[in-house]
Amino acid sequence: MENLTELPDASLSACENCQTLNSTQQKFCTQCSFPIGGTDEERQIFRSTITSRKWLLNEAESRVRSAKTIIYVLAGIFILFGLYRGFGQDSFPDMVVNIVLAIVFLIFAAWAEKNPFGAILTAFILYLTVQVVNAFVEPSTIFSGIILKVIFIGAFIKGIRSAQEAKEYMKELDKVKAVPQS
Repeated sequence: MENLTELPDASLSACENCQTLNSTQQKFCTQCSFPIGGTDEERQIFRSTITSRKWLLNEAESRVRSAKTIIYVLAGIFILFGLYRGFGQDSFPDMVVNIVLAIVFLIFAAWAEKNPFGAILTAFILYLTVQVVNAFVEPSTIFSGIILKVIFIGAFIKGIRSAQEAKEYMKELDKVKAVPQS
């Protein structure tokens, strides 16, 4: 049998952005909406939009990294506080609870690599739950470390928003077949 190779159809051209074959009669790519039949200005606007989305994605991912750092810091605080309660005040049940919480926060930090939004949101909910439980068990804890608590809550909220923004920017870039910069 003969080896037949198909020659590209002269009425098709590859998109500059995603290399998808399109009819030369089309104004926009069927895959990424690049203005293949558009003016130079339209092409430049498309490229500028992609560049700005990549920049915004990088900024959002930077804020997500900050939220992950907060999760690591919380894990460290729970470990230190647990060790203090266990060895310094002979409260081994408190030590166990705090070390378990620290391990859970470390798991959330690792999970944030795959799903930053879900991990940061879940860590935030756990943090708030711990604060509410502490307030019921020992009401004086409501105001102790209030500045640090406000900083953590603010960082979590900022991280959750940033993770959601990063997710949206990734969808937009994926839609136009643009690879994000690392």
